[in-house]
Amino acid sequence: MFSAIISSLGGVFINKFIDGALQAFTAYQNKQISMEELRTKLLSLMVGAAKDIEVSHADALTKTYASFMDAMKTSKVIQYGWATALYSQLFVLFWSQWMVPMLFAYGLLGIGWRAGTSAEWAYLIVIGLLGMAPVVLRSGPGAGNLTDRLKAMVSK
Repeated sequence: MFSAIISSLGGVFINKFIDGALQAFTAYQNKQISMEELRTKLLSLMVGAAKDIEVSHADALTKTYASFMDAMKTSKVIQYGWATALYSQLFVLFWSQWMVPMLFAYGLLGIGWRAGTSAEWAYLIVIGLLGMAPVVLRSGPGAGNLTDRLKAMVSK
């Protein structure tokens, strides 16, 4: 599974990067550019390829989210399922943040009770139901996470 993900991303990255890198290496070997210029060109090629990939993934995610919202407008089953999941998780959050502390305060709940990860999962599910796509897109090409990481890796 992991190798399939890497090969699908790596193939696109390599295809966008390799042509420019070959030209830069050829220019360096022919002493047309210095080592610093070669590093600068390779860095800009990597950043450009990564940016193009992120933008294409963000476009695909946007289209997927829009098609889901269109389907949700017309399907009662999806609407009821979405509402059931949302309200059940809001109840979990209400229970773990209001009711449990009150039960502890009045001594109705023993010390042995543990919340576990129910509230953490409820937060994630609510975020997903209320718009995971905008949350994911917010950390995509607009944030520049991947390109900043690539710059940091290359400059070391």
